[in-house]
Amino acid sequence: MAADEDEKTEEPTDKKIEDAKKEGNVPKSMEVTGAAILFFGSLYLLFFSGHALGQIKKMMLYTYNFIGEEMNGQVFYTIGYTTIMTLLNSLMPLFILVIILSLITNWSQFGFLVNPLKLDLQKLDPIKGMKGIFGPKKALEALKLTFKLTIIIIVMFIVFMFTYKSFLAMMNTELHATIYLIIELTGYFLAAILLIIIIFAIIDFYFTRHYYFKSLKMSKQEIKDEFKNMDGDPQVKGRIRKIQMQMAAKRMMSDVPDADVVITNPTHYAVAMKYDNSVDSAPKIVAKGIDFIALKIKDIARDNDIPIIENPALARSIYNQIEIDQEIPNEFYKALAEIFSYVYELKKRKR
Repeated sequence: MAADEDEKTEEPTDKKIEDAKKEGNVPKSMEVTGAAILFFGSLYLLFFSGHALGQIKKMMLYTYNFIGEEMNGQVFYTIGYTTIMTLLNSLMPLFILVIILSLITNWSQFGFLVNPLKLDLQKLDPIKGMKGIFGPKKALEALKLTFKLTIIIIVMFIVFMFTYKSFLAMMNTELHATIYLIIELTGYFLAAILLIIIIFAIIDFYFTRHYYFKSLKMSKQEIKDEFKNMDGDPQVKGRIRKIQMQMAAKRMMSDVPDADVVITNPTHYAVAMKYDNSVDSAPKIVAKGIDFIALKIKDIARDNDIPIIENPALARSIYNQIEIDQEIPNEFYKALAEIFSYVYELKKRKR
């Protein structure tokens, strides 16, 4: 029996997953991020890189103007500054796209997560560092990378076998046709590589999540211990108390239609009372509330044609001194007797 409770056969609880996230342990697949960056980056370069290429071309033509001139510090500064600013302006949209894709792919995998930076001196241990480099996880990553490269090489070879005649035909074509053909063939190779990377990313995404949740599986004893610890958590107790109050309020509102009268002050307090002389020795409260709950009680009373009596002092006193389902004490008999007499008179008139 003890062995069964120690086996990690149960799915992780929400608290277990949240605790793992706080520690930075999340189901993150780098293959998905890399595939998204390569795919959308290729689309950007294919359809929106015309302006960037034009700027780079102008920069290259600009630097050609300095050929044959005496090179000094001012010329070097001008060329360097122009080159750097042109590359930044040209490639900045691509850099921003890469950052946005990285954030979106990570957010889609494990949600928004910000962990404060902590200095862990144990991570500087060279022995543990060597174990991490040559550990089974790194070996698996290396094996996965080797397998992926092997598949890419095989696919490239297959693509080349279908396109080698086009490569040979380039020898007999003019320059512009050759350039167009090179671009077309390069597109075939890039499309094949992207397809392989996307397939590997999808597989890696599901395997990463599978092994992540498998690593977080819990034993029955761990679940029991977690519930014991949560039972003492003030936040959990507060949440339970809030749920209990909501359930009590809902149950209380369902008893309002059975009340004989609602006493108000008239805006902030409302007390619904019922008296059945065949069952109870005195009237009792079936519902009470202030502000929003008081308005709700009065709305229900109006919908069910229950008399609403305004008596501020009596409403406040009953609300503060008597609990729900509790019969009223003797000091309220006289005031309530007058109210119930009036209510019974109203009922007689309606009949």
